[in-house]
Amino acid sequence: MINSSSVFRRHRASVKVYVPKVSRDNHYLIAEMPLTDKLIELVVGKIDTSEDKPYQKFYQKLGRLALNAVEECDIAHANFVANNRLVRVRHNEEQQVLHTEKQSFFFYSPLHNSTFKGYFDGAVRSNKIKFLFLATGDNLREDAAEFHEKVISAVELISTRIGLEKDDLKVRDHQHLTYDIFARQKGNKESITHTFREISARYLHQGYPVPETASAITYAVVSMPMTRRLLKDTKIDYDAEKPFEVLYEKISAAFTNAVEKHHLKHATMLANGMSPIVRLDKEKQTIINGDIISLGYDPEEEGADISSQWEGDKLVDTVQLIFCATNSDETHNTYGKFVNTVTQAINTMAEDLNWNKERDYLLMRLNQQLLRRI
Repeated sequence: MINSSSVFRRHRASVKVYVPKVSRDNHYLIAEMPLTDKLIELVVGKIDTSEDKPYQKFYQKLGRLALNAVEECDIAHANFVANNRLVRVRHNEEQQVLHTEKQSFFFYSPLHNSTFKGYFDGAVRSNKIKFLFLATGDNLREDAAEFHEKVISAVELISTRIGLEKDDLKVRDHQHLTYDIFARQKGNKESITHTFREISARYLHQGYPVPETASAITYAVVSMPMTRRLLKDTKIDYDAEKPFEVLYEKISAAFTNAVEKHHLKHATMLANGMSPIVRLDKEKQTIINGDIISLGYDPEEEGADISSQWEGDKLVDTVQLIFCATNSDETHNTYGKFVNTVTQAINTMAEDLNWNKERDYLLMRLNQQLLRRI
């Protein structure tokens, strides 16, 4: 007879995830609100739209108000953004901000970067106001709940001082863990253990409960570079109208086979040069805005939703593989099983594509996101 406690221990062990010690953490929160006439009135009163930069004083005053709140709440790194661009955050040792037509990329290291800066054009009325709060320190995961509460305190302070109504501000808590799935094959043998507990459950355990009205989504994005090996192993007719169609069909077939073999429910392959964002959406809509593709997933939907999108006449630098967790992927408030299953699917796909694990990377970014209103 098998002891029930040993069965439980084995089950719990099965949802642990061993990730390379060289993995990178990011934690940030974005508070946003629409830029309405009412908001302008509350901050600076009437403005003269005939001026060259009619919104300059509004942005400056709102930025100062936010900076004061940030300092009072002891937050080291924050930004004020009003430029009609999507905010992206990535880990990098060198602190810098890069702007494309539709996106603003904030590169920073949690270990040694801290600043407060505004990004706006006083001549342009932005659609939204965003406050970006970046976690700092060397224990982001352990300190996540405390940082979340600091940010919520700052956002509430900003809201109160402006005179906003309740729920006018929407706050998204983002937590990333990024690593090469084949880091071990490249000699990085040391690993650390994660269970990927659901954010609200982790915060509650640490004494910081979040409202029951908050919603959450968990997903993984795997970046596959377009390697020379992939191209050489495919018979490509470069004189054809869509020369890369056969290449993407091959990658898509390997992707679909891996997803179905490992029983993943919501997955998308992108090879069209677009930058994906993932959001919780009951309608599961796909929205394209310039070079951004917004993928809506419903974690409560258990039916299979597997798709591939590409442009056969365009050779992309990177193929993006997106996997969204469903509610059934969460066990005992953790997503460890989901992460392990995605890893197994990528291994299957790599074998089908003759991937060089010792040299070429497959970068996985695990994302957990919590949405609440203030």
